[in-house]
Parts: sequence; C-alpha cells; structure tokens
Amino acid sequence: MTWARSLVVMLALGLPAVAQAGPWFVVSPPTIDRGEIILFVGGVSEEGATLKPSSVEAEIDGASAAPPRSLESFSDFAQTEAEAAPTWKSPLALGLVYLWIKEVPTALSDAALEGVTGFLKRLPARTNAYATLYGRKRQPIPKLKASELGATLHDLAYLGGDRPNLAEAIRIDLQNLLTDESPFKVILVVTDGRDFTDATGEGPADFSALGSEIAKAGVRLLVLSFPAPDADAEQSARSLADLAAGGAFHRAADQALELQSTLESLGQAIADMRRVRLEIPWSWRTFGGTHRIRLNLTSEGKRRAIEAGAITLPAATGWLLGFGAALAGALVLLAGALFLRGRRPRDQEEQSVLAAVHDLIGRGLSAQRAVFELTRRFPESLASLAAADPSLLSDPRYPLLQTRAGRRRFEEIAALLRHGDDWVLGDDLAAALAEAIAAKTPIRHAASSIAARVPEDQQSDFLRLGLDELAASLRKAGERHPVLASPRSRGAVLAIQDALRGQGGGSLAVAWLVRAAGPGRRGETFRVAAGRAVLGRDPSCDIRLDADDQVAEQHAALSESRGEFAIEPLQGRVKIEDRAAPSRQPLGDGDTIEIGESRFVFKCVTTGNLG
Repeated sequence: MTWARSLVVMLALGLPAVAQAGPWFVVSPPTIDRGEIILFVGGVSEEGATLKPSSVEAEIDGASAAPPRSLESFSDFAQTEAEAAPTWKSPLALGLVYLWIKEVPTALSDAALEGVTGFLKRLPARTNAYATLYGRKRQPIPKLKASELGATLHDLAYLGGDRPNLAEAIRIDLQNLLTDESPFKVILVVTDGRDFTDATGEGPADFSALGSEIAKAGVRLLVLSFPAPDADAEQSARSLADLAAGGAFHRAADQALELQSTLESLGQAIADMRRVRLEIPWSWRTFGGTHRIRLNLTSEGKRRAIEAGAITLPAATGWLLGFGAALAGALVLLAGALFLRGRRPRDQEEQSVLAAVHDLIGRGLSAQRAVFELTRRFPESLASLAAADPSLLSDPRYPLLQTRAGRRRFEEIAALLRHGDDWVLGDDLAAALAEAIAAKTPIRHAASSIAARVPEDQQSDFLRLGLDELAASLRKAGERHPVLASPRSRGAVLAIQDALRGQGGGSLAVAWLVRAAGPGRRGETFRVAAGRAVLGRDPSCDIRLDADDQVAEQHAALSESRGEFAIEPLQGRVKIEDRAAPSRQPLGDGDTIEIGESRFVFKCVTTGNLG
C-alpha cells in the first residue's frame, strides 16, 4: 500500500486498511451542531496531494437529502470561527504518544520532532492536544493548544531509554483524550514499536486488545514508526501490526526525510478536509431514531460513495406531542403571515441591500468602494446591514457569502458601516461644502464636484448622517469653516446630501482621472460620476482644475453611456495618447489625456446595475 493510501486510512473512521487503486477519501463521524448535521470529508491522491471534492451529495437512509449548505475547508472554518468568537473550540482533539529517548538515531529523532511540529502547525491553533512522552517512564503533558505543544516539545529533556513502555503511554493518553468534549478525536503515535509491559515486564502488552479498546472508544489511531533495534525488530513489527489490525493507519518510515514529510502531509490532509453541513429532516426532530448517512463525492470527474456512519437523535414526547406541535406551528405560521404583511416592505428593502452587497462582492470591489456605492443607493437602510444576523451568511441565495473571501469582505463592509466618526465631517468634504456655499454654487454642480474631488470614505460617512447628526457635524466644522455654522448652510448642505444620494441609482459606471504630470499633486485622483462631467476652471464645473492656468473655464466634457466613456473638447484643446481630439472621442481604461499643461491617466470600471 502506498503511503498516500495509508494516509487516508489513518483518517478514516474505522475503514479497513485495504489497498485500492486510485485516490482515497475519508469522512468524519456525523455530529449535530447548531441544529445541523456536520461532517468533515477529504482525501489524498496516490501521490499524496490533497483532493478537494468538486461536489458533495448526501443520502440519508438510502434517500437523497437536501444539498449540503457549504464546503469550506477545515482550516478556513476554524480560522473564521476563531476570529468571530474568542471562546470557540475546535471540534478536533489530538492525543500524541511520542518515544523521546536519546538512543534513537539523531537523524530520526530530529526528523520526528520537526515532523510533529509541522503536523501541529497545520491543525487549528485552538485544537486541544494531550501529549505523553515515554521511554521506560512516562511524562504526560497537561492539556495544551496545538499551537503551544510544538514549542513545548523542543524544551524537554530525553527520558530513560531502556525497556520502553509503549502500551501504558497510549492508555494514559487515551484516558486524557476521552475527557475532552471535542467530537472528533485522533491519537498520533510516533514510535519504534518496542514495549515491555506484559505481566512479567519482559515482553509486549496485548496490542490487539489495545487496538480494539481504542476503536470502541471512537478514537482514530495513527501510527508512524521507525526501525527498532535489531534485537527487538521482529517483536516490534508484530506489536504494531496487532495495534493497527482494527483499521488504524500505520506507516513505517526507514528514512528521516520520509518520516518528517509523512507527518507534515498528514497534518495538511486534516487541515484540507471539507466541512459539510446538512439539514436535519423535520421527521427526525419529532420521532428521533438512528439514521445512516452516506456521501457521494465527485472528484477528478469521478463519483464515489463514502459511508459516513450513523447518527441517533432522541424522539420527541410522542405522536400526540408531534401533532400538537404541528397544530401550534400552523397557528404560528398564520400569525406570522399576518404580522409580516406589515413588515414585507421593510424585509424587501433589507433583501435588496443584501443582494446589492453580494453583487458588489462578486464584482471584486473593495470594502470601502462597496460601502460608498451602497450608501448612495440605500442611505437610510444600511443600519440593518451593520448589525446583520450571522445567519445571513448561510442564505443559499448568496453563495459568495459562504466563501472565506466573501465572508471577510462582508465583515469588512459591516465594520465600516459600524464605525463612528463622532459626527465630524472629513477635511476635504468640509472644505468643498464651505467653498460651494460661499460661492453659491448650484446644488447639482456642488454635488457633482464633491463626487469628483472628495474621497469616497468621507462621502460615505456624510451620506449616512441623519438630521441631528448632520447639524452636530456642521457645528463642529464651523470652527474651521465659519460659513458652515450659519443656519442657511444647513439647508444647502442637506440639499447637496440629497443630490449626492440621488446619483446612486441606475448604472454604477465609475471612472477616475489620475494626475500623471502638470500643476497639482502627482497621483491626485478625480472621480467621474456617471452621466456627464465638465472639466475646467469655472466653479460650476464637475471636475475643477483651477491649478492649471492653461485650462479653460469649461475646457472639456467626459460622458458615459451604458458603461462606455468618451471625452469631448469644449473651450480648450484635448489630446488622447499624444494625438489631438478635435471632436468627441471614446476612452479606454489606461488612456492618457492632456488638458492644458496637465496629463492624466484615465481609469474606468463598469460595475453594472445594482437593481
């Protein structure tokens, strides 16, 4: 049997160690968590590479079940849960039994230590780990996290090396492991197989009985061995064969590099297992019973059936209670329907916001840009998104929110919406508002100018301000810009806010001019709103270029239609890619534009219609 096949057998839940052609797959025992059936499934190819199923279908008692709700990796799931909840506990608990004596050849001893350390690094950091180092005596290590155990092993002195007692060390570790509440338990044994714990102290224990004891406890046994001294080699091999006879994994490594790489590959295979979530049928909740689960995996274009085992649920209080519950449920549904008649518009608005978030994430927008676009379209409906129920992430209508990257971007967006700025207007925004009010700039032009000149994070904060917050922010901004403290300014600022919000509908075709040369700050960015934007020195221009004396009052106009952009000279000359543009010319992403003494790089992206 190749080591890769053996590797999956090691993870298997009681699967027999039978050599087969092709890849091997493994599934963890089914458990119930948060009202769902949870399993971990994975596998490796003959070459030792992790296999990730492209699809997973479930059968319960031979009948097709509802599609699984997610297929995230064990490592991604663990990282997300750990970040979300400081008290989260890994579903995996590890026991480590480790021969730690000076008499082991240095190369093998060093390789085993590095391999075990690499194995531990690949497990979720919060995995509970119980270690028993042994030689002639045993040295149990109190419960640690997987992230802590590796460093601890490097600091321990060797134990006495004559007449090692392997069986007793395994039993000590097994008892410690069985006290752990984690549903998935694994014991990793790194040994040369020698043991002197029979009744006389001269020979090995009954390893066949020990293997059965471990299997009955529901613990998965993984054994990695290296050569024993010649005098004990035959007996050691027989003991290890008896120990693994119940379906445990056993890999014998003759070379140091092989021992280390097998340990590290094993840890990676566990980290890459996929977490499968299955819905519990309603009949189970009422009548309970024992049910068998099988998974049908598709990988490399082939379909394979994997037995996951059985799961038992207690019955409810009987048929009468079930009937009563059904009747009560019907009444609740009726009452809920009546109640939701008044809530439907609000729910529809929340779903529109969530659908928009999903769409923006799918288009690859940053969290900051997504918040900006959402604020313009839903300025008064984002509070619900900031305090969104985590169950939204599992809604099948939004599959991107079930991926690690999508979930992270969703959380970044929600965090930006939650952050408070103590009702302070950004410096750029306050200056632009003060300038527009002092110059009595028309509301529409003022809004367009702010959209082009002010950073989007400041615009987003501004658009989410309510009346009281807006009044408070203007009072504070009035210390720097007195014109904003006047009662007249409040109405004008409110109108500008409404105009900015009104620019959020329709197609979100977004473009930028990035200054590459000329008067002004290199790298300065001007945002181009959808529709038409005039460039020039006049205060009414949508993009004001007053630092360049060679720019006309209304020099040129940028326009957008159905996601396509163009530039048109008005009162001044325009060059595109060093060629004069006498009339309206289309623009592409990356084109250079010369206006007066200024050179800009045009950047654009069409994000489509949120509706």
